[in-house]
Amino acid sequence: MELTEIDNDDLEAFLLESYESLTQIESDIIELEKASVNRAALDRIYRSLHTLKGNCGFLPFPKLESLAHAGESLISYLRDDTKQSLVNSDRHLKVTPQIITALLQTVDSIRQLLSQIQTTKQEGDADYSTLISALTKLQENQQVITVLPSSPETEDSTITGSESAYIRVNVNLLDQLMNLVGELVLTRNQVIGLSQRYKDSNLTATCQRLNLITSQLQEEVMKTRLQPMSTIWQKFPRVIRDLAIAHGKQVTVEIQGADTEVDKSIIEAIKDPLTHLVRNCIDHGIESPTERSAAGKLPAGKICLKACYENSKVNIEISDDGRGLSPTQLKMRAQQIGLLSPAQAETMSDAAAINLIFLPGFSTATQVTNLSGRGVGMDIVKSNIDKINGSIEIESQPGQGTKFQLKIPLTLTIIPALIVNSNGDRYAIPQASLQELVRLEPEQALQQIETFYDVPVYPLRGNLIPLVNLNQVLHPTNTSHSALSTHTSTSPVGDAARTLSVQHSHFDFAQCPALVLVVIQADNYQFGLVVDAVEDIQDIVVKPLGKQLQAISVFMGATIMGDGRVALIIDAVNLAKQAGLYEKQQLLSSISGANIPTETEEHQLILLFQGPQGALMGIPVAIAFRLEEIPSTAIEKVGNQDVVRTAGKILPIIDLQKIFPSQQPTPNKETEKLQLVIVSPQAGLSVGLVVERILDIVEEPLTVKGIPSRPGVLFCAVIQGQITEILDIEAVINMVNPYLLQVSDRG
Repeated sequence: MELTEIDNDDLEAFLLESYESLTQIESDIIELEKASVNRAALDRIYRSLHTLKGNCGFLPFPKLESLAHAGESLISYLRDDTKQSLVNSDRHLKVTPQIITALLQTVDSIRQLLSQIQTTKQEGDADYSTLISALTKLQENQQVITVLPSSPETEDSTITGSESAYIRVNVNLLDQLMNLVGELVLTRNQVIGLSQRYKDSNLTATCQRLNLITSQLQEEVMKTRLQPMSTIWQKFPRVIRDLAIAHGKQVTVEIQGADTEVDKSIIEAIKDPLTHLVRNCIDHGIESPTERSAAGKLPAGKICLKACYENSKVNIEISDDGRGLSPTQLKMRAQQIGLLSPAQAETMSDAAAINLIFLPGFSTATQVTNLSGRGVGMDIVKSNIDKINGSIEIESQPGQGTKFQLKIPLTLTIIPALIVNSNGDRYAIPQASLQELVRLEPEQALQQIETFYDVPVYPLRGNLIPLVNLNQVLHPTNTSHSALSTHTSTSPVGDAARTLSVQHSHFDFAQCPALVLVVIQADNYQFGLVVDAVEDIQDIVVKPLGKQLQAISVFMGATIMGDGRVALIIDAVNLAKQAGLYEKQQLLSSISGANIPTETEEHQLILLFQGPQGALMGIPVAIAFRLEEIPSTAIEKVGNQDVVRTAGKILPIIDLQKIFPSQQPTPNKETEKLQLVIVSPQAGLSVGLVVERILDIVEEPLTVKGIPSRPGVLFCAVIQGQITEILDIEAVINMVNPYLLQVSDRG
């Protein structure tokens, strides 16, 4: 067969299967280097190389066929000698580094050939005769590996179960399907908006059904794009091995959560940042065997890779047991290269000092190597994580090791967002950036908001939160709609700020009867975004910006709202930068504890809602996970427990109407939307409370308390002049289904 006669579909299928096999082969070769391995790894390598060789002969690709055959022959020899060694216990030999290196070189050469074939449909002019000869000589030298016998179950079993249960689908088709689902979500939002406007019961019921079906379809389509973290993790053992050998270090790898699934777009976005973090762990973290032994450690260092789900995000940890980070040394290094002044270093906290490694141009290496030293890398890592609405935090103990913790959204295509209004326009803020909402009455704002270094700040539980007026950032020349206006007075604020000019903020009460603050966490830094109003939290479809808007860094995309209008999606990190907050961060941090009103430290954030019989009820925001609205038809029953499917999980729900029954007849809720408050009173336990109506989030001291009014109530408190029942969530759960608490305790 001529190469020109190869069908494109056949070639694509061959390359796809070959690349998948090659990744598994490489992983199994790394396993063979360990002290004790199962013979199943040898069997998998042999079967994969044998299949690859057979496919090459069919296409044909003679060079690739010869190379695969040489590797297959060596593996076949090892398998045969392994069987004999199990019979003859005197033959107790082990694998050599030469065998592992030769097999890995074979993998690299096969990958090179596949890349050449993918690009040109030709094998190219590269000569692999030397490698083939080396593989043959290794057989003649009779190097044998000691392995454990495989069990009957693993000897002839396949790796992912019945092949008929899976089909291969072009990723472009999945992307197009995802786009169509996104358009369906937008249409659903528009139809729901119409139903709310016209108040037709039949239309409302149909819209609720459409909403449920669209949500389920969205979840199922998103699952087709999910890929396990193993697609990234499986490459790291080889990378770590090669880098450790190159730098004279010994490193072992521990992997957990390889089956944790993430959207394909996220996988592509975090692949390079994670690789850089792993390389840094080897270069900066893990010590040499001599240094580790002198410190009382094992000669071989350890790198741990972990992934798990946490609060609708993926929590990824990369840690090492190396030398750790010294805040003192980081400060000194930052001063040496001109990134920090002595005065700033003196007042900087240890946590802030560790975050210096994210500054552009910062490096702890005194010499440039092929791994690091140029001061380029960690800032790029952070920038790439920020682009996908993720966060990265560092924990480090000198002499014990360093842990990088990343929190990544599950997907980038459809995300929950808070819709806010500013100057008559609507904007979306990704929920991943949100911390809480604060509503200040004019008197509260007048008393509590001050201005330091020309930055208005609000004391939130002992910390100074700088405020950004969204309208002023987007329309710097438009002051007519500004919610904040200031005049200057002088007042000492503690020893750290005696010479500061302190400004007291005043408000145009006619235009701003109450101040709405959206507290945002961006780049390990909190600030309050002043908006005109908060509208709703809803799923939005992220659309890329056109060329005309791509240069505006405060926006990360756009979405189409239910009424057909466009809302821009705010990039919280760049918004804070454009507002000039980062330049003031150190100054604000230095006075954060200086004479801040302590009254707010005793306050608690309370979520207020209307319960059965119109009762005013509340729960601490600290245990409230999120708010949702679902159709009553979404409720299912498992045993005696009501449940609802949401965010890919089965959530138990409790209708407060059943805990606090009314004497009046309960209205028919079949066509109603139900408001859920999802609470998490214990780790690993989340429950949805069905409430009558969500009212507000307030900050109160809860100093006026009364005895519990009835079972399920912790105590009564006076909030905004009204007696409010503060629920005892664990007692409520125990009244409905105590088994939920028992399962959580065992977890």
